[in-house]
Amino acid sequence: MEYFDLYNETAQKIGKQVPRGTKLLNGEYHLVVNVWIRNEKGEYLIQQRNKLTDIIPFMWATTAGAVVAGDTSLKTALKETLEEIGVVLIKENLKHVKRYFINDDFGNYIMDIYLIEQNVLLNELLLNKLEVKKCKYASMKEIITMIKNKTFWDYIKISQDNNYFELIEKSWYNENLIYRRRFWK
Repeated sequence: MEYFDLYNETAQKIGKQVPRGTKLLNGEYHLVVNVWIRNEKGEYLIQQRNKLTDIIPFMWATTAGAVVAGDTSLKTALKETLEEIGVVLIKENLKHVKRYFINDDFGNYIMDIYLIEQNVLLNELLLNKLEVKKCKYASMKEIITMIKNKTFWDYIKISQDNNYFELIEKSWYNENLIYRRRFWK
């Protein structure tokens, strides 16, 4: 059984752990991560979930996972990507861009958003078939269409941020012009 560390409204641990599935009290949060992997063409590596126990089963999403007790957000971003799709991320290139506090029907959680620009070949993925049915690349425009068609997790609704995808797209350009020149040589 997995256990989660709990956090307060300022993202400080409160010294309490609970098993997965525990209904949290007001002001208690567990930590989750979302990892957006983008290739040099500006496409995002997305995955179709493959289990009925997911919050939204068989939907397309980005790589994500809950932070288990004792782990950090960054460690979980690296670990979930490796466990779900077999990709080793370059830790130094992983960029934390936003933290959301979510209170919804699925529970209270803190959602950390990570971005990384790394070319990943689809034929080299090692999918955890219990977690992931398949992967593909999609442009942000295609992802928005998938949300409208209810085939991709609606991160705008989840984050309660109408600018969620604008944040993702703009985050590449703030400091990445220099980074891109170095990385894609």
